[in-house]
Amino acid sequence: MSTSPPVGHKAIKLHPRDLRLGMYVCALDRPWLDSPFLFQGFILSTEQELQTLHELCDFVLIDPERSPQLQITAERLAQSDSSDKIHYPVEVEIEEEIAKATVLYSSALEDIHQALATVAGGDALSATAVMATVKGCLESVMRNPSALMWLTRIKHVDQYTAEHCLNVGIQAMVFARFLGLPVDQIELLGVCGMLHDVGKMSVDQTVLNKPGQLTFDEFEHIKLHSVFGRDALLQDPHLPKQVVTVAYSHHERIDGQGYPLGLPAQEIDQLTRLITVVDAYDAITSRRCYSDSNSSETALKILYQHRNTQFDEALVLRFIECIGVYPPGTLVEMNSGEVGIVLSVDQAYRLQPRVALILDAHKQSMQQRVIDLRAEKSAHPGSAMKIARVLVDGAYGVDLEVFTRENIRLGR
Repeated sequence: MSTSPPVGHKAIKLHPRDLRLGMYVCALDRPWLDSPFLFQGFILSTEQELQTLHELCDFVLIDPERSPQLQITAERLAQSDSSDKIHYPVEVEIEEEIAKATVLYSSALEDIHQALATVAGGDALSATAVMATVKGCLESVMRNPSALMWLTRIKHVDQYTAEHCLNVGIQAMVFARFLGLPVDQIELLGVCGMLHDVGKMSVDQTVLNKPGQLTFDEFEHIKLHSVFGRDALLQDPHLPKQVVTVAYSHHERIDGQGYPLGLPAQEIDQLTRLITVVDAYDAITSRRCYSDSNSSETALKILYQHRNTQFDEALVLRFIECIGVYPPGTLVEMNSGEVGIVLSVDQAYRLQPRVALILDAHKQSMQQRVIDLRAEKSAHPGSAMKIARVLVDGAYGVDLEVFTRENIRLGR
């Protein structure tokens, strides 16, 4: 995702067994693209990364000058990988879950639209339907998180606020599942995500949907959506108080430069920190009236660049690990020139997903062919097909929504 960082003369060559959490890996003994690591230069932050380097490399280079300051992050991430973390298995394949998830997503979007319309009309909000929606989506996420995550990649400019709320709720649950949080916390994060932006319905919609750059006064007005959201959610006494807090605080920043209160980092709760990361990711990957969408790769890079200033560093690193290099639904071009859509990814082999090829090397429609890149590499180690680059959604005229509708069982 980035150019290789410079390796200074002070870099230390270490055997993987001598690596420790918090060290900054600046180079490997092989090309970065032959590794599963998203960034060319990264902080060792999990036991899984240590194990991967031990299995992959004979040696790595460590930059000592970029390592000491990261001990707090390492400690926090190590705690999140402790033995009390819950490991949730994938119960069904995405091909089986996607049909159920499609129905759930459509129904959930209607419920979100209704909740937003209630707020826009100035009526008291009852979040009962949204909370029921979260329960249905939670069940799908627990069976296989890839199915609903796939659907969050399908964007419509004219439904941005509703889709964004739904997507943040789904993505927050997927992330919480990945972190091994208890089911009740995963569900709570789903509610927080789906209701975090309800206050946008109380701001001037002309300003909210302005295609050009906002003036200072216009931006100050838009910032009020966090206050409006808090006030709207307080009208429902059955909502957990954490949902209200997240709606009010999801634009606070770790460096204290956020709004509406400019809270210092220690006063921003963990639920809000998590939703803030997911909120930004979905916004960056969405098409809006004033900006085009960006690839997942670009969004993760932006989050990484703003870690420990705008976003909680520990959560950013874990979110990058959760989303991975090629999340399901990603449009990719192969080294053969063919174009396909990523179907599913094994976390242990993140560079070798299953891909449905749909365009030939000349970018013409072809009979769909599903390939398992892990099996390809095993069968043809010297000449295996692999992903050459990630494409922006819609490249070469590929419409993910149409593909999903026409291939609801994804080739089976």
